Amino acid sequence: MVTNNSMPGVDLLRERSASPGEAVSGEVLSDPDVWVRVRDRALPPRVVSRVVSTVESRAEFLDGARMLRFHGDRAMRGRSPQPQQLLVADVLAAGETRNAILLPRRSSKSTTLIAVALGRARAREDYRVGILTMTTGKAGRSRFMKDVVPAVERSGLDDGTYKVVRASGQERVEFHESGGSVAWLSTMDDLRGEAFDMVILDEAGEPDPQKVEDTLAAALPTLDTRAGAQIVVAGTAGKYRRGNLLWDWLELGRAGRAGIVEYAMPDTVQDEDLDSWDTVEPLIVAAHPGIGTLTTLDAVRGNYETLPRRVFAAEYGGLFGDEGGTVTLFDPLKWARTGTDDTLPAPPERFALAFAPHPDQLCVSIVAAWRDDDGRAVLVQLDHLDGIDKAAPALLRYARKYRVPVTYDAGSQVGSLIVEKLTRSNPRPRLDPRVFADVKRAASLLVDEVERENIRHYREQVILTEGIHRTVKRKAGDRGWLLGRDPKKPNDDITAVEASALALLAFDTSKPKVRARGMVAA
Repeated sequence: MVTNNSMPGVDLLRERSASPGEAVSGEVLSDPDVWVRVRDRALPPRVVSRVVSTVESRAEFLDGARMLRFHGDRAMRGRSPQPQQLLVADVLAAGETRNAILLPRRSSKSTTLIAVALGRARAREDYRVGILTMTTGKAGRSRFMKDVVPAVERSGLDDGTYKVVRASGQERVEFHESGGSVAWLSTMDDLRGEAFDMVILDEAGEPDPQKVEDTLAAALPTLDTRAGAQIVVAGTAGKYRRGNLLWDWLELGRAGRAGIVEYAMPDTVQDEDLDSWDTVEPLIVAAHPGIGTLTTLDAVRGNYETLPRRVFAAEYGGLFGDEGGTVTLFDPLKWARTGTDDTLPAPPERFALAFAPHPDQLCVSIVAAWRDDDGRAVLVQLDHLDGIDKAAPALLRYARKYRVPVTYDAGSQVGSLIVEKLTRSNPRPRLDPRVFADVKRAASLLVDEVERENIRHYREQVILTEGIHRTVKRKAGDRGWLLGRDPKKPNDDITAVEASALALLAFDTSKPKVRARGMVAA
């Protein structure tokens, strides 16, 4: 599994535009060295699984590309196989039974899958493909009639070896010599009782959970009797995650249990990151493989200026919404790998101190955070107190001992009760209140550090680790989110996690402003 967390920005677009996917003949792309060279020019996906390229898989994809007229002598003007298309084809050639494909609009996602399907059905004996568009059957049939039929009929490959069937509800391409077929299905009922070698569920980020359950119940048994059968779930990001077919299968791919190609902005992107084109542009350039070849940055900017932010983020940035429930935040395996059995250290000369209370006044956590010489975030829980009465004396003691300010969420009502007691002390400690935007930024920072495994924590801090496992994503605004508790478990203690996030942000944004590797800018 390869994960791409880099954000190369606009310079990458210039590089990609300078050497776009070249129009090359089938004889050239059939050469393994040329194929790999073109494929490797693809924008690195956020996540991609194992790739395989064989003589057969290359020939099948290129044959399908000729039928759809984006390759060969009859190719439409300006059309040629693009690097990300070769990448998707090679992920499918790896043969995983389950596959998830997330590509933004205007990057040839559906065209690539149809090319693979046509090429395989033409080449493999009795190879049967079923394509179901998860929005409506009408949408799938419309694509067949408008995009597939005209291309196939004008491809120049109609030598009597295949037949296009247009009859409503029976739309398909049949191959006489191989006995294979590619059928555009109208409803999930068309899956039941059938047997397929490949099932493609397109626009899979849209349907409701009940439709997902019914579709999988119909689709999965169709593969049981076909050796090497595959199911491909593809689409753009949806409005919600929990119970979302595409999201769930992307999670399988991220865990190494399914084939995956995922092009998307980092999941830590929030409302304010989408407020201006200046901040959106580098995010899009680093997440959209079609810019510079299949579309232009100006065209994408026009969509940004026209579409609602949530729709644009999903369609062009691969960002799923949070409608329909909370989302678990931290990867437990990555958290476990960053833990150490070493003895808890004393805070260094420079560190940040923060506290966070439970909203029901059940407890308070006090955490110190800093970065080591390698730029890794270090988290040490200094104290965990029942109730809130002992919080002010403990914070006063730490602030005086280490001469550091006390960071806290200024919007916390319980936190304000503790701060009120601190302000009455003499001498009063330095206070570092953080506003709502800071709290969101702190949450994003901590999630990113854990995701990149750029963190160091101590396994004896059981309360912190338990809090990590209990923390979910809490919706705040359209694209904003905070660290939160499962609504069904309001007593969960995640205060150590909340204090850790605030302390790390305070360290990264405090003087001296010399940036350690991985540090956010002040």
